[in-house]
Amino acid sequence: MYSQITFIRTPMGAMEKMRQIIRRDYLPKLRERAGFVSAYLMEQVDDPDRAQLVVLWENQAALERSHSTGALEASVHGLASTLPGVEIQRQGYVLTIVREGSTEELGETRHTFAQV
Repeated sequence: MYSQITFIRTPMGAMEKMRQIIRRDYLPKLRERAGFVSAYLMEQVDDPDRAQLVVLWENQAALERSHSTGALEASVHGLASTLPGVEIQRQGYVLTIVREGSTEELGETRHTFAQV
């Protein structure tokens, strides 16, 4: 499994608008992509203008296919273009899963970084 984490910093007081954009525009487009598993929006408690969007994919290849065929609305560039002043940085990780005493390695750890 592969995870892409997008770090989001909105202008002061604009997290509600970003939340609406993610729920209304971004996530429905992601759900249509082959290899999409799930997404989690985590809003920072001690800084209401920061959040992380964690998107899980079957593998890195599924994410790459999504990027090559995807529309702007289903990309972090699309998120950045919808709200002036938003700062976005994304990172990718191969996941290791631990379940009830066993460890399942799903590939070597790789990191990719992009800042919008």
